[in-house]
Amino acid sequence: MGPMDDAGESLDAHWAVAVFEPADRRELLTFAEDVRRRILSGSWVADSPVPDQLLPMSGAYELAARERLDLFGIGHPNTSASAEQRAERARVLELGARRAFDLAVAIPLDDTDAHGILYHTVLLGALATVAGRDTEFRGWLSLHRERLFTPAYADDWATTYLRGIVELWTEVLDGSGPSGLDRAMEIVATIRETRPDRERETLESAGESEEMSLRFFFFALHHLTDSATELLLFRLHGEPSDVRQRIFVSVSLAGEATAGDARIHAALDWIYEAAVRIVTRRTPQLDLLAQSSRAH
Repeated sequence: MGPMDDAGESLDAHWAVAVFEPADRRELLTFAEDVRRRILSGSWVADSPVPDQLLPMSGAYELAARERLDLFGIGHPNTSASAEQRAERARVLELGARRAFDLAVAIPLDDTDAHGILYHTVLLGALATVAGRDTEFRGWLSLHRERLFTPAYADDWATTYLRGIVELWTEVLDGSGPSGLDRAMEIVATIRETRPDRERETLESAGESEEMSLRFFFFALHHLTDSATELLLFRLHGEPSDVRQRIFVSVSLAGEATAGDARIHAALDWIYEAAVRIVTRRTPQLDLLAQSSRAH
């Protein structure tokens, strides 16, 4: 039995996954694989009917894998875990993220509210990065981009801000090199330009209880912007060297500020892991550039 077989058994043994009969799991995973291939070929139609258990089983695999993230233990940027422990963790995370992504990518969005769709998008993007499903995620985005990122006249600032951050994260997680990041830089500039006035106006017009909730939400979004910007700068310039620690702190603060919103927490945990994968991909390129510079 190979390492990936062990990872699969570990995930299937988790209580959230084990409630599904093995035959039902196989059937749903087969359906998900067909959808994945159709997304890659461009023949999948968004919001097509799907089995009722698709979303619950995607959530079950996501939860089973997320419990192995252990962001304050082996997944912490300053972990002292051995290489073998880290490799075993990575195998489980990659397989769990792959199954969760494959099952979730077909889920219709037509009955989901604006914030729910955006949370789903950033979670899918992070899962895709960890799972190595970047091409599939681009295909999914092409089906839904207009719905996701086209502003609506009635949008409030909270929705507009969240939409901008989700689009920013989809851009900085896409690929491993410094190219193709113009749109991400444009989004950061737009947020910095519009945020002060729009946020002030929103808070001034809110009631007392709503204002407090909005302040926490905006605090979380500020840190999600900061962490995405840190990753963007690292992809562009290879700096700062402590980018993992900076992103970890920002994402952790965002999580603390949204402690009452269960819908965003899964995305926040996977965002950090996805960011680490991007940093890891970029670092060997920097080493090659440094060696080339020394050679000349």
